[in-house]
Amino acid sequence: MLYILLGEDDFSRRQALEEIKRGIGDQTLLAANTTTLDGREVTLNRLRTVCDVVPFLAEKRLVIVERLLERFESKGKSSRQKKTTPLPGQQDEYKSLGAYISRIPDSTILVLIDDRVRSDNPLLRELSAKAEVKSFPLLRNAGLHRWIKQRVTQEGGRISTDAVELLAELVGSNLWIMANEIDKLVLFTSGRRI
Repeated sequence: MLYILLGEDDFSRRQALEEIKRGIGDQTLLAANTTTLDGREVTLNRLRTVCDVVPFLAEKRLVIVERLLERFESKGKSSRQKKTTPLPGQQDEYKSLGAYISRIPDSTILVLIDDRVRSDNPLLRELSAKAEVKSFPLLRNAGLHRWIKQRVTQEGGRISTDAVELLAELVGSNLWIMANEIDKLVLFTSGRRI
C-alpha cells in the first residue's frame, strides 16, 4: 500500500500518519517494524533493502520516506516554465524509483511525506494513480474556523463565534499552537463556553 501525504499543514499530516499507524495492527510491534528515511538522500538500493524486509512478528511493516518528492521539483521559479523538466540523470532515477515503488511487497506500507510539491512533479505523476494521495494545505478563513470549532467540540468544550474569530486572528494557521491553545482554553473554562 502506498500513501502520499502532501502539504504545509504538518499537524494534519502527522494526524493522518498516526491514523495509518493505528490501522496497521498491533501497536507494540509497530516500532520494530517501522523505518523512517530521509528522501533527499535515500537511494533506490537503500529503499529496496528496507521495503523488501519481511515484517518481524507482524503482518505489515511501515516505511516512511520524508521529502523524496522534493528531490524532483524543478529549480526554476519562472512562471513561463510550463513543465517540470528533471535534471539529467534524475529522469532515470525517478523512473526507477517509480517502477520499484509501484511493486513494493504487500507486507510493506510505504508513506511518502512532503511539504509543497507541484502537481507536475514527475515522481508524483508517476505514483499518484497507484497511491492514496492526501493533501493538507494550510487552513485559512472558513476552513480554519471550522477546524477550531471541531477541535473545541472534540475536546469537550463550547466556543462562541467571536472567540473563534479572535483565535484565528491571533494564532493563525499553525495548528500545533492552535491545538495547544484550545486545550488550555477548554481546561480553563471547565465546561463553560469559551
